[in-house]
Amino acid sequence: MEASSTISTAVLPLMATQYPPPPSSYTSKSSSTSSSRSASDRPAPASQLESDGLAVEQGLSRLTVSDTITAEKKKPMFSALGVIIRQANPRELGINVDLDQLRAIFERADQSDQHGYKDVEALGSLRGILDQMWWRGSELMSAVAKVLADGSRDPTWRMPFGEIGILDFFIGVVSANNIQHDLLLHSLRLIGNSCADTDVNRQRVVARNGLPHIIRCLQDVSLIDVAVPVLFNICTDFEPAQQVATANFLCPALVNLLRNRAAVGSPSLGYICRLLDFTMEQFDANLCPDNTVEVILRAASEPDIDLDDRTSLVNAAATYLKHERFQKHLLTENLVEIPLALIARSYSAQAPFSAPLSVANMTPTVQDPEEEAQIAATRGLLIQSLSDISAFPEFAGSFPLDSPLISSLVAWLSVPQVQLQTCACIILGNLARSDAVCQEMVQERDIHHPLIAKLRQSTDTQVLHSTLGFLRNLALPSENKDELGEAEIIPAVSRFWDGTVPQLRFGAVSLTRQVINGSVTNIERLLAPLSPDPESPAHERTYLSLLLSLFEKSDDVPTNVEVARIVAAVCRCLNSPGAASDPESLNGILHRFYKFHPNVARPLSMMVSQSRWPVIRSEGWFALALMARSREGSTAVSDVIQQVEVFGSLVETVMGRVAPEDEREGSEREPESEQQKIMKAKDRDNARVLISELLKNRGEDMYVPRRDVFENLLRGRKSSVSLQDLFVRVRSPNTGEEKEQEEDEDDEDEVEDDEEEDEE
Repeated sequence: MEASSTISTAVLPLMATQYPPPPSSYTSKSSSTSSSRSASDRPAPASQLESDGLAVEQGLSRLTVSDTITAEKKKPMFSALGVIIRQANPRELGINVDLDQLRAIFERADQSDQHGYKDVEALGSLRGILDQMWWRGSELMSAVAKVLADGSRDPTWRMPFGEIGILDFFIGVVSANNIQHDLLLHSLRLIGNSCADTDVNRQRVVARNGLPHIIRCLQDVSLIDVAVPVLFNICTDFEPAQQVATANFLCPALVNLLRNRAAVGSPSLGYICRLLDFTMEQFDANLCPDNTVEVILRAASEPDIDLDDRTSLVNAAATYLKHERFQKHLLTENLVEIPLALIARSYSAQAPFSAPLSVANMTPTVQDPEEEAQIAATRGLLIQSLSDISAFPEFAGSFPLDSPLISSLVAWLSVPQVQLQTCACIILGNLARSDAVCQEMVQERDIHHPLIAKLRQSTDTQVLHSTLGFLRNLALPSENKDELGEAEIIPAVSRFWDGTVPQLRFGAVSLTRQVINGSVTNIERLLAPLSPDPESPAHERTYLSLLLSLFEKSDDVPTNVEVARIVAAVCRCLNSPGAASDPESLNGILHRFYKFHPNVARPLSMMVSQSRWPVIRSEGWFALALMARSREGSTAVSDVIQQVEVFGSLVETVMGRVAPEDEREGSEREPESEQQKIMKAKDRDNARVLISELLKNRGEDMYVPRRDVFENLLRGRKSSVSLQDLFVRVRSPNTGEEKEQEEDEDDEDEVEDDEEEDEE
């Protein structure tokens, strides 16, 4: 199809007369265009139409409705018109027409047409005759329309038909009421063919307000296979027509066709889906009925519908389901089973309509790779829509855990079909939003066991990602943590910590944090040796060792933050009042925590030295303060506190931020909120506790200038010792430990001189 651009210029005023009501000879015997005709009166399918309708080109990459020229020998257009006109009596023509002269004009036009030249003069002569035949109510009007509709299948006649006013004339015919069926049919054909890939003619239809009348033709079931492709030809790639069609309730008209099953199995079904896409692009919720998606999905659920049409319908439904209004309709009307059933049936050649969500006794379909990819894509669209629907709070109220739908989804967790597994994990994970539901899932229904088995066995990224998210929700209630730990969830997720998929790596680390958060038992599991063999080097490495190694080599900030929060969670849990029920066991855990992880404080240093997330920084100060309470912990903290950025952040946290000179003299800073003030006060208190604990546990071994700085910070005043002296001159390059400086007695004076130089 040729690329077409939007035409915004005014329509040509050629022959733009207002048509009177049709003469009685054009009026249908029926008083309306309702679908009262028998099936035998309907036109043949579009793919078979020749002179009786549109012939749809097959095998194209996109839908077109341009007529194809059949191999059958046909009479030239003007010659055929001349034969018809010569049959008319003078009353029908209404004027003195020299038929011999007209025949000569038409013969010359046919000869020119055979040589590729379009005789516009002949069309002009015909245009006047059409007006007279219409005004006089000629019985030959339908025959003339048929010949011109056949001629419009030639793309080279499209522009002349528009320029001379032939198209405008038949737009007027369609706009009249109670037109004879054949005349209306051929008028639609001419309009549709004239607009194929021709924006100028599309604009003429819009300007003459023809679209509402063409949409009205959808009420006649015998015109569906013509009117739908005509609308497609006018609207495709032409936004002005799409806007007008949508505003004139095209969407309800199309949905009504699907609801009444008039279009199911019709050659026009694919066009209906594309037109639904157009109305979605110009979406106005007030112009589409609430049950739009329901009707589309029910049509897609028909057992005898072919793959392409089902795909088109699902695509259209998924487009509408991006909007909350249609999502809520499926939920409130208890229709969620419809898209779920479509997903389940797509795996079986024998659709189990008696048990639509059952996956038992399915007969797998044999698909070629392209068809399988097409089906998988439609499943993915439906799963995404169901993900959005199940995220609503009302979903849990509509579907309790003992409902048949949820029971079917639980069964899907253990099936081999990966997209069914993914769908079940997403929906059930969204359902697991309350502690009560999560506890019932784990403690009564053992849902966590098949999920953890997936972590060990599955290689599908989507399944694993949705499984990790589901388990993360299940791990939130404290009552579930021990059950998850006993099911060996930590070894199961550890295989993703060093993986190559960032989303899985982050999800696995985040799940680990939830599992150990507040659980001494699971922290013990996190600190368990990687090998039970005392002779193995892995015996002195733990699962936490793997996480700390990940922190050192990873440049993924979110993952590193999660590792740091795991360390903080361990510190918080092991120092909580409830953890002291067995002091001897607790001391053993703390000893193992520090003994096998000498660099355990490094992730915390990242937390306190960053400024992007104040909450994370506060969590880091709290964890460092807890860590510094013990001799072993203060050693780990002392190692990281020597870092320039960490110590600088410590000083700023205790003393407050000093604005640079240009900030003080320049613009005013935005005032802090009350919450920010409270957070800074807590950070200051935790930082002071950290300093106090370091002085208590490490003060005797601490380099004197550093100790002076800490003591002055506790007193609320700054030290005269420069940061440069603390971090450049006193750090050991080999061990990182502080060492005594062999300086002269005037060392302190030199430090003061250095500070004065720095200030200068």
